[in-house]
Amino acid sequence: MREYLSAVAGNQQLRQRLGKDLEDGAFSHAYIIEGPEGCGKSTLALELVMALACEHRTDTGRPLPCGECPACRKIATGNSPDVMHIRRDGKATMGVDTVRALRTDVITVPNDLSFKVYLIHDAHTMTVQAQNALLLTLEEPPAFVLFLLLAEDAGALLETIRSRAPVLRMQPVSDGEIESYLLSPARDPKIHRAASALKESAPDDLAAILRMANGRIGAAVALLDEAKRAPLMENRAAVTEICHLLAERTRPDALLSALLAFGTNREEVTAKLLLLEVALRDLLLLVYSETVNLLFFTDGETAFELCNRFTARQLLGATEAIRETINALGANGNVRLLLVRLSSRLLTQ
Repeated sequence: MREYLSAVAGNQQLRQRLGKDLEDGAFSHAYIIEGPEGCGKSTLALELVMALACEHRTDTGRPLPCGECPACRKIATGNSPDVMHIRRDGKATMGVDTVRALRTDVITVPNDLSFKVYLIHDAHTMTVQAQNALLLTLEEPPAFVLFLLLAEDAGALLETIRSRAPVLRMQPVSDGEIESYLLSPARDPKIHRAASALKESAPDDLAAILRMANGRIGAAVALLDEAKRAPLMENRAAVTEICHLLAERTRPDALLSALLAFGTNREEVTAKLLLLEVALRDLLLLVYSETVNLLFFTDGETAFELCNRFTARQLLGATEAIRETINALGANGNVRLLLVRLSSRLLTQ
């Protein structure tokens, strides 16, 4: 079976469908690629462009794109003048002026490809005015133009936009697929070296990366950087300590100190409490079944041993207390006071 869009991790069914569409010439002039940050939207977009331009497109004995021909290499290295990246340039939204500039450029014929591509990053941030301006071009585009709209939420786009651009939904990538991607010698050599070194020196850290990535290949790649990984690993260690303190239920001062160590920054404290909520959710599910998809713990046996030190009622009460604290933080409640109250509530469950 021919391999399609192989630089994309997971998403096998989507890749096969798009590959067949590419071979059959059944490709739309516009697509919305939807998925959370780091899920591989940009990688899929570039793979599609390379596949359309690939000089070995009709050779079924090669993967599509081949990644080796001059056209593929030029696109992969960002040197094709016919592949335009439209961005919001650090602004909260993408305004109408950006789209108007695109509309002016869109009538210019390609330079060295038979088509031009506009990759609109963060398309979900386009203002209504910008979307309406883009709609005029989507309705009657030049025959040589392809639009790829990368959006975290396709629902943020006007229905009229979505009716003219099929939505390609990226699916979460399994931990196993992410690990294979990171460790594959056929991928980026830097990624392969970093992941292999980590698996050799700190396999628990690599396992934690797979959990923290939450199905997003881009997040996993970013976390190979120790500077980015270190604070998240510290958060995980702090949450694990609190789980054990809750299981002991004999050291209230230590529990309070651990919670107060979360700090006073509202957003940071909220993020840590959300992580604690996920950890307790793992333990609660393990109370009812040994075969669950753990989202926090990397060692199922350790998590199961810990869950046996709780009752379901205790875990439900603890998660409810954490959820109420998160909501109170969102309502601008006093951070330190809320953590003190949470500590007391957790020990009375």
